[in-house]
Formats: sequence, structure tokens, C-alpha cells
Amino acid sequence: MKKVLGALVGLFMVGCVHANNVAVVDFRAALLQSNIGQKASAEPRKQVAEMDARLKSEQEKVQKKADALKRDELTLSPADLKKRRMELMQSENQLRSMAAGMQHQAQGLEQSVIEKLTPQGEAALKAIIKERKLDLVINRDVAVYAAPDSDITKALIDRLNKGK
Repeated sequence: MKKVLGALVGLFMVGCVHANNVAVVDFRAALLQSNIGQKASAEPRKQVAEMDARLKSEQEKVQKKADALKRDELTLSPADLKKRRMELMQSENQLRSMAAGMQHQAQGLEQSVIEKLTPQGEAALKAIIKERKLDLVINRDVAVYAAPDSDITKALIDRLNKGK
């Protein structure tokens, strides 16, 4: 297994050695930061803000329950204390479930925006690759190191903003 992995890394390194012009890009960030990305994500951002407000409201309710339980803990009968602890635990579990669902929904909204904008982003990226005569473009997230002038994310944002 190590030999196969070593061979793949070696082949990649050989390919990189022959690449004269290498660049890195954060495609997702470029799409979302561009004017078209900002416009396309306005409604999803509004939906996420509404979800966040709803979540904060529920967090406050659960916190009030926890504070009330702590305040009343010494005066409650063991049965009532157990009942209220169970109710609080159920509320906390519902809150965690709600937060996870909202996070998943927010990620889905972002992903749909990215999918919608990808064709325009790819066209703009291809134009930059052609102009700069790039041999290799890799995602900035997988690069161990990239010189600042090899990052074409800003150029991609500018290209998307110009609509070319």
C-alpha cells in the first residue's frame, strides 16, 4: 500500500515538475464573494438569519428552564425534580436536533447557490487559465504552500464581477 501511495505521489510530483505555470484558487470563495454570488445568496442568507433567530429564541427558553430548575431544585420533591430534569433534558436534545437540522439546511442552501453559479465560475476560470497560460490549477485548500502571487482567487472574483 505504501509503495502504491508513494508511486502516486511520485507521479504527481513529476507532473508538477513539468508544469511551468501553476496557480491555486479557492473556487467556492470566489463564487460566494463575487457580485453574482452575493446577489444569489441574499435570500439564503435571509433564511439562515431567520433560522438563527429562531434557534436563539429556543436557546433562551431552554436556559430559562435550566435557571428555574436550579432555583427550585432544593424546594422540589424528588419526583418533581426528576420530572423537570427529564423535561430539561428533552428540551436540550430537541435544541441540539434543531441546531443540527438548521446547519444542514444552511449548508444545502449554500450548496445550491454554488451549483447555480458553477457554470459561470468555470467559464471565467477557463478564460483566466487561457490568458495566463496556466498548466495546472489546484484548489487552495489542498495546497501545502502557494506563493501569494500564484493565488488567482481575486482574479476570478474580478472576472466574475465584470461578467466576462
